[in-house]
Amino acid sequence: MKKLRKYLVMAGLAAALAAAPMTSYAGIWGNAKKDSTQTETVAYEFKSGDTVVAMGAEAASVVKALGKPAKAVFEVDSCAYQGKDKVYTYAGFELNTYPVDGKERIASVYFLDDSVATPEGIKIGSKAKDVVDAYGKEYNKEEQKLGTYSYSTDTAELRIYTTKDVVDGVEYLVKAAK
Repeated sequence: MKKLRKYLVMAGLAAALAAAPMTSYAGIWGNAKKDSTQTETVAYEFKSGDTVVAMGAEAASVVKALGKPAKAVFEVDSCAYQGKDKVYTYAGFELNTYPVDGKERIASVYFLDDSVATPEGIKIGSKAKDVVDAYGKEYNKEEQKLGTYSYSTDTAELRIYTTKDVVDGVEYLVKAAK
């Protein structure tokens, strides 16, 4: 089942990357903006220990800082770029990368269990009310009807999946520049 999920994640990632222009991801660094319900800057970035994982950033320094993955790195030919899309599995999360101009970039982070949390404290098992308290009411209302709380900036998206108002998935994604 985990292998099937990994293939589905990679297929979805490949489809999303293929649908965007190839130059969309080059140079994505700052993914912060002001949320209309908050007074401070929001940056949808994952943090593991002292390592900040920003969507679209070069992966080399992040992968080095995170250390050896818990499992062998899964690679698949990228259908959007020259090179390999990769999945690094660490304790509690998967880090997905894509190749651009000879460099790996961060495509997504997906939580595997409740041992990791967002910087705001949301993890698998949190309540939907906690998600709204942490991130506000500026989520995609259509997706929320299906149990997904989707928050985004110009370059990153945070998706929190719920079933019966309990978080059962958390995913950070790079977002194509418009």
